[in-house]
Amino acid sequence: MEWLTTVIPPVTLVVALLVYFAQVRRIAQCSALGFDASLLQEPSIPAYLARSVGALYVPLVLITGIALVLLWLDRRLRTRLGDPRRLRSVLRISMMVPFGALGLVAIGGVLALLGPLPRAYVELFAPFLLAVVILSVWYGNALRRAVWRKLPTSRRRALDEPGLVTTLLTGFLVALLLFAGVDGFAKVVGRGLARQVIEYPEQNTKPVLLYSKEDLQLDQADASKTTLPGGADGYHHRYEGLRLAFVDGGSYFLIPRVWASTHGKLIVLRQDGLRVEFLR
Repeated sequence: MEWLTTVIPPVTLVVALLVYFAQVRRIAQCSALGFDASLLQEPSIPAYLARSVGALYVPLVLITGIALVLLWLDRRLRTRLGDPRRLRSVLRISMMVPFGALGLVAIGGVLALLGPLPRAYVELFAPFLLAVVILSVWYGNALRRAVWRKLPTSRRRALDEPGLVTTLLTGFLVALLLFAGVDGFAKVVGRGLARQVIEYPEQNTKPVLLYSKEDLQLDQADASKTTLPGGADGYHHRYEGLRLAFVDGGSYFLIPRVWASTHGKLIVLRQDGLRVEFLR
């Protein structure tokens, strides 16, 4: 029971976050294609988890890699605390870390104000940069306190130790900023998937033959229709020229044979009563 109470809460939290970010990516993709994702049937939990990989892979790999590098640098700095001759250099580093982070944010702000940095990039990276600033200030103070503790008693300065509440609030704020940053990245992934379909349909959609039991009333400009009186299993209507963009919520998302990125039409058909053949 102790093992279960230790493992189940974090696993549940991770699954909930994966499902949430997959849903954010899905909503952004549908919105970029011009419709509301709430009109679709909700996918299953495994489907959400599979989609979350594309939305989370890059930020999680970067955050993990940066954390490993910072832990290695912290260990190297901590080894210098045992040498009194190196305490001054560690103290200088502890003061340079937060100023370096603030300088990075200042450069980003100047680029955003002057215009060369697109607004989308500003919104995407701003939460991550703010999290870096907060962590840099926190780490610089922690390293400075470690240096003062190594000095002789007569040379020590009184530094207030952060309380438990302050530490928890700082961690909570950093977690919120990282959450906002990953949320923005998931939206970028969703809009990017939609843009691939809109601007490069030949590379990102698949030509299909669509068979239906009922007449779908599709425009001739969208697909050519052939009536099959003896269609197998009751599929009497065949449509050619359609291209399958993706499948979501029990529906096929198709684009017509005549497509323009500025005023393209997206055809959404329920899977029930349809058969799709993929053309190589």
